Amino acid sequence: MSDKDLTLSQLLSEAIAVGGSDLHLLHNSAPMVRVSGEIAALKHPAVTSDQIMTLIKPFIDQNEIDAFKKEFKLHFSRAIEPLGRFRFSLYHALGTMGATIRIITSKIYPLAALGLPPVVGNLITRRTGIILVTGPTGSGKSTTMAAMLEHLNQTGRPQKIITIEDPIETIFKPARCIFVQREVGIDTPSFETGTLDALRQDPDILCIGEMRDSKSIQAAMLAAETGHLVITTLHTRDASKTAQRIISSFPEADQQVLSDQFASTIEAVISQELLPRADGKGMVIAPEVLLATSAVRQLIRERRLEAINDAIQAGASVGMVSKDMWLKNLLQKNIISRDTALSAAHSVQMIDDKAQPLQSKESIFFRKL
Repeated sequence: MSDKDLTLSQLLSEAIAVGGSDLHLLHNSAPMVRVSGEIAALKHPAVTSDQIMTLIKPFIDQNEIDAFKKEFKLHFSRAIEPLGRFRFSLYHALGTMGATIRIITSKIYPLAALGLPPVVGNLITRRTGIILVTGPTGSGKSTTMAAMLEHLNQTGRPQKIITIEDPIETIFKPARCIFVQREVGIDTPSFETGTLDALRQDPDILCIGEMRDSKSIQAAMLAAETGHLVITTLHTRDASKTAQRIISSFPEADQQVLSDQFASTIEAVISQELLPRADGKGMVIAPEVLLATSAVRQLIRERRLEAINDAIQAGASVGMVSKDMWLKNLLQKNIISRDTALSAAHSVQMIDDKAQPLQSKESIFFRKL
């Protein structure tokens, strides 16, 4: 096949073959793929905006094309047989078209295969409260949530699970549980509306793709308060920042009430980051798990959020997982490099007592100026 006959399916096939997580199409650039956190070009000539639209067009309808022309953005998911399911994000940059396509694995991995601690499997058996899965973009939050739900589907008691996603990524097949999967923009107008509607649909568990604003946070807490287990995500790097983000989403006058509500409903925060392996063969997960003990709930009520990291360090006996201790273990096993461990740590002294605190990127930047 010549490059002029290049198809999106071909590009995605090549991206999958090299273990890519995302395909990037930019005006006047060769198609690129992210592999193990790094960007690399595929062996094709540069594409233009018109060529990008030609590649994408077979997978969108006229209404979506019109919406893209009007709003200069479009987000959706598609199943492309026989390759699998993909999440599309179309955008404009400097007046040209670009596209990022996330490769969604069709396989739901067992929790143990993800490298997560055993306590994560126990958390999904809770009957009420909120479990937050947090981390930066591309840290595998959706994969972890899917693995948790599938673990319950295969081993737990029969339950009804409603997912509210934007877009739907993993399609679940009922085993011990039944699933109702709703996509924002297609099946419901927003996360908030979808969550409130779900409370009238007799769910046991609500899986909310993301808490994006104060309204979706309030809806999730209401669902937890009314006797449901809620699993959702935030783009925060650790448990203390997660609590800060949630509470600061509300006006100062409402923050104490919100702190009390969050302290009452939170069950756990699972924070995670994917780090490059020392041998260059892929990525490895570095998790942190906060459990909502009575002491942790009190810290949240009193808004002493800076003390949460210390609570995690002291909570190993009840199943909490310290990211720094996990990193130290990975380093001792030569799974990650020392530089990687130190750059990801909360406290570099926890990893290596000879290490000096790393300067922030900002301080280094201004020193160079």
